Order: sequence, then structure tokens, then C-alpha cells
Amino acid sequence: MINKKALSVFLILTFGLTITLTIIAKMLGFTLVGKPAMMSQMVIFVAMFIPALSAIITQKLVVKKSLKELGFKWGPFSMYAKTYAVIILMFVVNYLITWLFFLKPDFTLASFMNQYGVTSGLPLPASTMILLLSLVTFIMAPIFNMIPSLGEEIGWRGFLLPNLEELGQTRAMIYSGMIWALWHTPMILILGFGYGLEAPLGALLHFITVASLGIWIGYVWFKTRSTVLAGFMHAVFNANAYGIWTIIFVSESKLIVGAVGVIGAVICLLVGLIAIYKSQTKQTIR
Repeated sequence: MINKKALSVFLILTFGLTITLTIIAKMLGFTLVGKPAMMSQMVIFVAMFIPALSAIITQKLVVKKSLKELGFKWGPFSMYAKTYAVIILMFVVNYLITWLFFLKPDFTLASFMNQYGVTSGLPLPASTMILLLSLVTFIMAPIFNMIPSLGEEIGWRGFLLPNLEELGQTRAMIYSGMIWALWHTPMILILGFGYGLEAPLGALLHFITVASLGIWIGYVWFKTRSTVLAGFMHAVFNANAYGIWTIIFVSESKLIVGAVGVIGAVICLLVGLIAIYKSQTKQTIR
């Protein structure tokens, strides 16, 4: 039987604390519209730890089980390489389509500097900057992103997903992915997270993107039972979503170009549908 009390406590804590944080941030002027200040961006960083906090509280005080059951293990290392490759391929396809049909890349980085009002010029040649920023995106950022990403994954995959497993793994993947996506909505609509003034339509694209991504991460979690691996997948995706791609492909609108634009949403949806198909096929074989 599903532990409805535990799920209710977890969801009330997670959504309640997040909405409270978002409203307070809005009242203090920490919005993410235009060129947000560092304090505004820190609001999102803090919010990423709320699911983990809620999961730990619920696991200890309501479920009364060990925190080890939240998936604190590495999982097979081959899956790290496989999931990394899939995520990189998703971004390559995304920006290849962008390049062919919507926006040309700016390898001089002039568009990026103009967007942020940088007039002093680059400290290094553009080609060197692109190389260094690529290394950060593909190697360093995923490592540093692991901590805040685990802040979410301990909640969504470590706690929520297995607590929905009684519904069947496929349905658990779908519901947990949708709940994860819905959790971002207050930050999008109230603070402009990800889309700025385009938040209303952006919220829909973001829901499709994140729910689909969550379905795939959920599928991998059920194969490995590793929340650490889920955190790695989340970290790699975020590193690319905010990395070198956005510096070369600069667009005022996030509704088409970018990880959470319409192209990214379609790609993530396809990945999510493949995960659902594989999950159903696996259960049918059993």
C-alpha cells in the first residue's frame, strides 16, 4: 500500500517551503527577469535543497526508516558514461536544429558580451575562451553541480519515486516526473525563472521538458536504484543548459532556443516516451 501520509507530508513540506521562499524572494525584489542579480539566482540554488530536506524529515519522522533507503549508492559506473552520452547527444541535436533553422552561432562571443553589457573585451581570444568554457561545461560543471542536483534528486527520485512504485514503475515514473515539473512552476510564474517575461508560455514548455526528463531519470533509477546516478544526470543536464551552448547561441527569447525551449521540449519528450516504452516492455516480459 502507498503510504499516503508520508507522501502528503513530503509534498506539503516541499511545495509549501518552495512557494514561501518564492513569495519572500519576490517581495524582496529578487526576480529573475532581465539580468538577475546574484542574490536572485541564489534563491533557486537554495530551493534545490528543499526536496532533500523534506525527504529526510519525512523519512526519519514519518516513515521511520534509514536514510540509506533513499538510494545513497553509486550504481553501475557504465551507466554514468551512457547517460552522459545521451544528454550530450540531446544538446547536440537541439543546437544543430537551432543552427540549421533558427539562429546561427556567434563564435566571436560578441552577442554574449552585448547581452550582459560587457564593453571591456575578452580576457583571452574567443577561440581560447570557447575551449575553456567547453571544458567547464562538459567536465567541471557536472561535478560541482552534483551537490545542488542531489538536493533535488534525494527528494524526487530517492523518496517520491519509490513511494509511488506500488502504482507500477511506469506510472510512478510519469507521476513523479510531472510532480517534479510542477514544483518549478511557482518559480517560473512568480520570479520569471528560465523565461523572464515569457513565463506564462514558458511554464508549459518547462513542464513538458522537465516531466519528460524526470520520466527518463526515473527509468534509470528503477534500473539502478541509485540516487547518486540520478543526481549526476541532473547535474550534467543543468551544466549544459547553462553552459557553452548559451554563450555561443544567444537569443533574447527562451521559447525556442535553449534547453527548455520548444526544441528541447520535443527532444526531452521523445526521450521520455522511449523510457515509457522500455519500461512497459520490460514489465510485459516479466
